[in-house]
Amino acid sequence: MNTDSTEIFIIPIGDKYAKKPDHVNIIYSPLHKICCLADQSTALQLSNDLYLKNREKQPFIPPLKQSPDEYTTLSLLPNHICNFRCKYCYSAAGRSKTIIERDKLKRGLDFFVNPDRIPPQTLKMFISGGGEPLLTWEDTKFAITYACERALEYGFTLWVSIISNGSVINEEIINTLEKYKCSICISFEVLEPLQNELRGNYRKVCNTLREYGKTDIPVMLNSTITPLSIPYMEEMVQEVMDQYPFVRNYTLEPVTDYTLFESPEAMRDFYRQFSNTYRKIRALYSQNKTSLWFTLEEMADTLKMRYCPGKLCLTPEGTFSICHCTSSPLEERYQKCQYGQVTNEGVTFDLKKFRALIHTNGLSREKCKDCFARWNCGGECLTRWDQYPAAYMDEVCRFNRGWLCEELEIRLDKQYREERGMSLREVINSYK
Repeated sequence: MNTDSTEIFIIPIGDKYAKKPDHVNIIYSPLHKICCLADQSTALQLSNDLYLKNREKQPFIPPLKQSPDEYTTLSLLPNHICNFRCKYCYSAAGRSKTIIERDKLKRGLDFFVNPDRIPPQTLKMFISGGGEPLLTWEDTKFAITYACERALEYGFTLWVSIISNGSVINEEIINTLEKYKCSICISFEVLEPLQNELRGNYRKVCNTLREYGKTDIPVMLNSTITPLSIPYMEEMVQEVMDQYPFVRNYTLEPVTDYTLFESPEAMRDFYRQFSNTYRKIRALYSQNKTSLWFTLEEMADTLKMRYCPGKLCLTPEGTFSICHCTSSPLEERYQKCQYGQVTNEGVTFDLKKFRALIHTNGLSREKCKDCFARWNCGGECLTRWDQYPAAYMDEVCRFNRGWLCEELEIRLDKQYREERGMSLREVINSYK
């Protein structure tokens, strides 16, 4: 329920504590950093009081990108070639032998690392797929060396990370990544039965990982959690901690392919299991030097008008996409998501199309307007909205709201313990 233009929301949570839903409420205004508890009799009055107190204040409204010139992160997809056949792959339909032309790659990097476009500062470049970027190593190596040397020449700091399936490694790759202080993130399902069922090549990836573990290259892992793997999440984390202690960050991300679920209800149960298990393992391994991560971790701390800021994604076609998930003309959403291209003269953008894509966000969707999570999730992912049936999209939104609400409860619990020496549940039980 959205009570007023200051974005103050009343969130009923009583049913979680064996009470009527509106008997206990969180009063929440992300724009004014308000989060407090109220019982049924005071919730509306408190929200009105907060409105009167804050209505003249100018809250921070996170800006939207208005031009590709504003980006400090480049997503580079060197090719559409892959040697794996992952069962949940978002880009499987775009597979081809296409490799970005060297001249287009150079001109794209000239645009990105350019003091005439943006003042010297820290830039980030993620090299991924698409396909498997290390299968066309000469092109990936050129991108790294050319971009890093150009950044050094013009006073930029460039942070480079490669996202790989872990199937390719050699001495030259290791030497190059060490020389330019690149990190690598390997997509890996960790346990042999899961990896071989969902991605294949378990032994090869294990060996690659251990080779990287002998170097100074920062290593990260990413696992896509599916209905098959969700019962094994805790075992997967323990395996990483035991077998790959050199891994700095381990990301566990719920799969985005709705077709893996026989019904929206099955997806809801999957999200419930993921949330409960992830919170458990996050607490168990909070002191471990390998940090755990998933997309919604910073949801309660982040305000945004759009789920992602949009991408400056240079595709193998020499075009720019708003989303790294859509990079090939063989994919259905390709024409919708492309807003620029590399030409013989340089880089050109369709700014009208770019801005239309950027302004598809949490403020433009009717469904989002009364949602208390809209400033934290930014209206969810454009790709999901384009691909998911409405009933499945409802479950994504339910998951986002549920995660945010639980994070707010965790913070309130901590606050009450520090201020009153009482848990959130004890405070709620004191309500008559």
